[in-house]
Amino acid sequence: MSKHVFVNAVHASSSNSHSDDVVDDNNEQEQVTEQLYNNIAVDSNAHPLFLHNNDHPGLLLLAKKLTGPDNYAPWSRSMQIALNARNKFVLVNGLYPKPDVNSPLCAQWERVNDLVITWILNSVADDISDGLNYVTIAAEVWNELRERFSGVSGRRIFQVLKDIHSLEQGNKSVEVYFHKLKGLWDEYVVLEPTIDCVCGAHKIQIERDL
Repeated sequence: MSKHVFVNAVHASSSNSHSDDVVDDNNEQEQVTEQLYNNIAVDSNAHPLFLHNNDHPGLLLLAKKLTGPDNYAPWSRSMQIALNARNKFVLVNGLYPKPDVNSPLCAQWERVNDLVITWILNSVADDISDGLNYVTIAAEVWNELRERFSGVSGRRIFQVLKDIHSLEQGNKSVEVYFHKLKGLWDEYVVLEPTIDCVCGAHKIQIERDL
């Protein structure tokens, strides 16, 4: 076996093993989440299926709507915070899947799921929401938006870096200047996060560079 083929085989084996570990971790998280909420009454605000009197389909969770790839990263983060504050993000990230059809919680889950969908659609531009009206699972709506808009936008990364390098304090206070600079860096980190190395090559390279 050539060196090139051997390296590819090792890399493929490592990737497959990593993928299996991710699936196992997700299944384990779902089981832990299900066991956790089984011990909490639905009429408790600690349960994801609890609805407050102020929870209604017309509720606007965010002031700024999703308009496309350029503002997906900050929109996604803000929406995650808003849903998590209402203890509903577990329906969106898949950790609280739909109960069995015979479960007494199934009807309530469907109700809350539909409500979360309306909150998400209320927070995106009309031309985006029009293509999501027939998606019936909140997690699928979330995933579709992520797949459509979360691709790294080179243009946006370039603009953020340009804004960072051109930002000057001028007549701004130190606090305002720092807040603006930190916001740009935070957006850059979201747009181009650090990639975790699973094969060990990055560690070897660092050791060689020392």
